[in-house]
This record gives sequence, structure tokens and C-alpha cells, in this order.
Amino acid sequence: MLCAQICFAQKTFIFPKIKPQGTSSEQLTPPNWTAIDQVYGDLNNDAIEDLAVVFEYNRTIDETRVYGDNSSAIIKETQKPRILAIFFKDKSTGTFNLSTQNNDFILRSAEGGKLGDPLQQVAIKDQQLYLRFQGGAEWRWELGYTFKYENKDWFLTSAINLYFNQNSGDMTERVYDFKTRELFTTVGNLHRRDIANRRTSEVLYFSQLRTFKTFKKPWAWEIMPDVYL
Repeated sequence: MLCAQICFAQKTFIFPKIKPQGTSSEQLTPPNWTAIDQVYGDLNNDAIEDLAVVFEYNRTIDETRVYGDNSSAIIKETQKPRILAIFFKDKSTGTFNLSTQNNDFILRSAEGGKLGDPLQQVAIKDQQLYLRFQGGAEWRWELGYTFKYENKDWFLTSAINLYFNQNSGDMTERVYDFKTRELFTTVGNLHRRDIANRRTSEVLYFSQLRTFKTFKKPWAWEIMPDVYL
């Protein structure tokens, strides 16, 4: 009995495998999960509308989430897990074929602080997938990531990180272009951008472009000392 109790206590949540094919988001939704956001658009430059879906589990569980270095699971939270699934549509059959499933990147509803659910936008534009998050309280943050399908993988091509005080307007904004390896930093005031801000640029140093596999989730890449993306 003691062994059974220990094994039960150590049991971890197992994410379902999203169906590899389907004709609608309803058909692709796993049992006990809900599609909370979905967007259609061309993601592989074939002029056919593909599909990106965010699924959320219907119950809360204890999750250990990564923060800070992309590998150490250091914060335990009770919340509903989420899955990002991306599908390419086959023109001849009309079916959606799974391109990738990611169980970590989409922030959970409890990870936005006092502002509530941090998931703000999932969008498709110019064959790219846009993910936008925000959270905080008096000091707020906004995160944006753009992924593009190239060479049979999903690469992070650009990102934005805005940190600002809602009352004073004091802010730091960093815009990352991973294709050109440039970082543009603006420091100043959100309410007086035209006169109070100072913009600088510098070279981004990294070994290779990040993908959904190598960039686990927001706040998990220390892209430079004490700067997290």
C-alpha cells in the first residue's frame, strides 16, 4: 500500500498526442480539452489556409514550469495545461495535417499576474505565426514572438519585450531581429515616446536560431546577462 501511495504521489501529467489528421479543430481536439483560440492563414506559402490552435485542459493540475535558463523546472503552479498545435492543410483532401505540437510555450491563464490570462493574441500574417502575451500589475510586461516554418522546422525570427510602469510610463523596450542578428533597445517613457526616448542598436550574439524545441517557453532564454526573453 505504501508503494502504491508513493507511486501515485509521483505520477506526472501526461499530455495527449494530438491527432495527426482531421478536417476541423473540433475533430482534432483531444478528450477533456477545449480549443480556446484558433486562427487560419497560410503558413507554408502554398496559398492554402493552415490552422493554429491553442488547446486547454478542462481541469487544473500541478505543473512544474521552466523559468530563467530553458532547462531547470523550478516553479510549481496549479493551473490548466495548454497545447499549441499547428496544422498544414492539404488542398486535395481538405484535411489538416499536424506539423508540430508544443506543450510548453503557451503561457497558462495563471501566469499573467494581476492582469489575468496573459495570452493576448495568436495570429498568422505573411506566412508567420505571431504569439503575444502580457501580464504584471503596476509594472507590466508584454512579450511577442514570431515563428516561421523553414527547412522543415519552426524558427524564431523576431521578438519584442516591453517592460513599463503603468502610472509613470517609464519603460524599456527591446526588439529582436534574429535574421539580421540585431537588437534595438528603447529606454524612456511610454507616454512621451516622441521626446523622452533614447534608442540604441547592437549585435545579437547567439549560436543558432531557436525553434520551438530549443526555446522552451517565454522567460526561459537568458539572451544576455540578466535579460530574459
